[in-house]
Amino acid sequence: MTNFLPNKLIVKRDYMKSALIYFSNTGNTKEIADQIEKTFDPDVIELTLEKPYGGFISSVGRYIGEHISKKKTQIKQNPQDFSDYDVVFLGSPVWAGTLPNFLQDYLKESNLTGTTVVPFITASGTGKEATLKTIEDILPDSEIKNYFFKSMREKNDVDAWLNYLKKDFNGIDS
Repeated sequence: MTNFLPNKLIVKRDYMKSALIYFSNTGNTKEIADQIEKTFDPDVIELTLEKPYGGFISSVGRYIGEHISKKKTQIKQNPQDFSDYDVVFLGSPVWAGTLPNFLQDYLKESNLTGTTVVPFITASGTGKEATLKTIEDILPDSEIKNYFFKSMREKNDVDAWLNYLKKDFNGIDS
């Protein structure tokens, strides 16, 4: 079963300029990011933290403390202007029911105006709808398409999703 929003992404030139922005703490999001990189050869921005999180349990405790106190987690990469990209793949885990605050801040400070954003989200449980809503709220001037969500509960097929995207990017009806 696939669980992505099927919308067409047809680019009207011989090439597609794409970027891949992602954060992965445990490797689940990176796994999908690596597949996207192999499939589409985008410019890659892996977001890394000034003070990395530890394992899953310690990360949850630290993040909840930061989330409650509204403490800013510093990332090493500066916000960028992505407005000249056709497509931006956006990968993230779900933390505290949505995108991590530092990723939200990065997106707010970057320019993604006019881009098509293709989110791919990993989670241990829930957060599917809230994460999509957060992305839509943060990026009102971007077109959000083909949202992919994979969790321990929803084991969706990454290969089927990527094959669907390849057809769309090449303007082939599926």
